[in-house]
Amino acid sequence: MQLLEVTINSELYTKGVNLRKQLFFEGLKNADALIRDPYENNSIHIIALVNHNVIGTGRLTFTKTTTIISQMTVVPGLQKAGVGSLILEYLVNLALKKTASIPLQLSARTTAIGFYAKFGFSSVGNIYPSVKTGILHQLMVYNKH
Repeated sequence: MQLLEVTINSELYTKGVNLRKQLFFEGLKNADALIRDPYENNSIHIIALVNHNVIGTGRLTFTKTTTIISQMTVVPGLQKAGVGSLILEYLVNLALKKTASIPLQLSARTTAIGFYAKFGFSSVGNIYPSVKTGILHQLMVYNKH
């Protein structure tokens, strides 16, 4: 498996977007608009690749006050096989290299809170419905070790 940073005009980026649409926004009429949020063009995009197939994605966004991990996906057949862990570790390390003094956060689906907690993220505040999908999420922040 390879982890690659991809540019938004590449074929691999497009394959990653298609995976994100399928896993996050399938059936929603405005899936393209939901993917292309205000952060999309100014983020670092990571894909996990096996035999020319995109099997996972992740996005890292830098703002003035926070660094945000988002859009993490892994194809269903490979979930719990370590792909998400590798993507998350890559994104956390990249974030810490570039902006160690700025808080690192993410919004986790409630089903993924335990996964992110294993990597040093802690829940903050109350569970809330995603503005984009209505699916319940939890804000989590990274506790530097």
